[in-house]
Amino acid sequence: MTKMKILALLSFPAAICASINPRARSPAFLSDTNKPAILVRGGDLGPINGDAVAKTFGVLATGDAIGGTVSTAALYKKFHITVLPGSNGEHYLGHGIASSAASLAITSLLALTDTTSVEEAIGFGILARSAYMTEMLLTGKYKELGVPTVPHVMVYLLLLATAFCLISGNSDGTTLAKLVSVLLAGHGSLLFLNPRIDEDDDTKQMAKVDGGYMFISSLFSALLAFGVDPVKAMGYVAIGCFPLFVSFIGLVEDDAVVLGLNPEQWTFVAALFVGASAFAMLT
Repeated sequence: MTKMKILALLSFPAAICASINPRARSPAFLSDTNKPAILVRGGDLGPINGDAVAKTFGVLATGDAIGGTVSTAALYKKFHITVLPGSNGEHYLGHGIASSAASLAITSLLALTDTTSVEEAIGFGILARSAYMTEMLLTGKYKELGVPTVPHVMVYLLLLATAFCLISGNSDGTTLAKLVSVLLAGHGSLLFLNPRIDEDDDTKQMAKVDGGYMFISSLFSALLAFGVDPVKAMGYVAIGCFPLFVSFIGLVEDDAVVLGLNPEQWTFVAALFVGASAFAMLT
């Protein structure tokens, strides 16, 4: 069974089910009467609509998920980034980013469009990440990366249990969501700050990007689980996107020009975009 078939069977049906079975948001998560004033829905002040910007980040994450799942090496070559097919670097920039991006995209778009409750949105996002972990288990890729079997399976089962509790409305779902999100965010931040892998510098840089994306994706779920409004949560995620983007730019060839801009110019554009987006969503 190919990667695309596995993901189609395990991930996308979950999103479809969510879209045709909308429910009201859970008061435990987002009731304005139970929240301090600082957590009211963001993005209503200022010249830019924060809600629309937050959804834009969800759409961008969808693109990252698709790009990381299909022809990773060929795709990055267009951006002057060398990725060897079948290498661990391709895994980090492909499977790694795609799993976090799919989770962020599904969670954010379901929550921001009121299609499901926030609990369910987090659950479906975790289910998407679990689909990619299923593929790792079936192919044995985690062994090539030096990941021990027992911890990998334990985290996999924890993700499935958390997703089930959240989607089914189990009262333990919120607690599990907080635990899982903080756990993944911590792992992602450590991988971003100090990728302790026995690889060359370029592969380590790719692992940093993977870790950074895991961090921002899990941060969004964690903020939702702790009661932060989806738009404001995405605003905090936007801030985290800038160091992630800088790490990604570090993979681009020094003299490369992408869409008419060199890496330094893209960094400047990213700073402006992230700054304006975060301001719109947090004010």
